[in-house]
Amino acid sequence: MKYPVYISFEAKMDIEELYDYIAYKIFAPMTAVRYRMGLLDAIDGLSFYGASITISPNRNIQRLYGFGTRVTYYKKMAIIYNFDGNVIYVRRIIASAMIQ
Repeated sequence: MKYPVYISFEAKMDIEELYDYIAYKIFAPMTAVRYRMGLLDAIDGLSFYGASITISPNRNIQRLYGFGTRVTYYKKMAIIYNFDGNVIYVRRIIASAMIQ
């Protein structure tokens, strides 16, 4: 089953900030384009498998984003999202090292 995926404003800003960092701070604009496209593909893939990922056992994630929050990864980034039974809602994109 394919679920609709919605990306929050905060998650969209996270993606753009990551893009800007790679393109303008590291001076790798083509890498930034590929990374953003890969990240968006990973988010789009949640429409097929997002419901199968278990709820995160991390207490900080649950406290910040609500009970039932799930986390998946693209390279070194964590995609934090909720699944309410028929919709996947991407909340944030953060560095996976920030999840403790």
